[in-house]
Amino acid sequence: MAIAGDLRIFNLVDIFQVLRKDKKDGILVIESSPKNYAVYFKDGDIIFIREVAKVFYVYLDVDFEGVLRKDGISREEMYNILVARLPNFLNLKEGKFSFTPGFIKYPLDITSQVHIEKLIMYLSRQLTEEEVGRKISDLHLVFEKSEKYEEIGRKAFLTDYEKKLLTLVDGKNKVEDIINISKINELMVKRTLYGFLASGIIQRERKKERRIGFDLTRGLLNKIIAKIKGL
Repeated sequence: MAIAGDLRIFNLVDIFQVLRKDKKDGILVIESSPKNYAVYFKDGDIIFIREVAKVFYVYLDVDFEGVLRKDGISREEMYNILVARLPNFLNLKEGKFSFTPGFIKYPLDITSQVHIEKLIMYLSRQLTEEEVGRKISDLHLVFEKSEKYEEIGRKAFLTDYEKKLLTLVDGKNKVEDIINISKINELMVKRTLYGFLASGIIQRERKKERRIGFDLTRGLLNKIIAKIKGL
C-alpha cells in the first residue's frame, strides 16, 4: 500500500515510524524546492539517498545495483554519500511525499549502516510544541517500556538526559510526573517521549484486565449453569 501526504502535516518522524514498524522495502520520494529526493529503504532502514531533477527518473530503475551504476557510485562510496546528503534531507519541513513499497530490488548482502531509530531521536529533539502535541496531547498519559526497549535504545544512541527520562517510564508515572521528577523542561520531555514512541522504545500503557471478585474454574462455571437450567 502506497503512503502519500504533505510534510507540513505528516513529518519525517511520523513517516519513519510507519516504515520502521512495518520494516518496509521501497522508495520514499519527496518533491521539494530546489531539490527532489529519493530515499531508498530496506527493512525499514535508509540505504541510500539520491537527489533527482525529475521525480519520474526514480522509477526508471527497479534494480538497486542499476541505480548505483547510473549515478557512478560504488558500494564502498554509498555510506559517505548517504551521510553527506542526510543533513539537507533531514532539514526538510515542506514538500509532497509518497512511498512506493516493494518497487526496488536489493542485493541480499546490502544492509543499512544508519539505524532509523537514531534518525528518529535526532529529529524528535527538534520538534515544535504543535508537533509533539499530536502524540503527547495529555499530561496524564501513562507509558511503559516496550519488550525490546534496551536493544532499540542502543540503536537510537540516547543522550544522558534521554536515558534518565527512560528510567522514569514505568507504566505508573504520568507525563506530568516525569516532568516534575526529572526537573527537565516540559517541551524537552515531550519531544523525548515522542521519539521514544516513534522508535518503539515505549508504548501506551496497556489496560489490565479487571477481575470480578473471584475466579471461576470452567468446571464450577458449568455446574452453576446446569443448576440454573434445572430451576
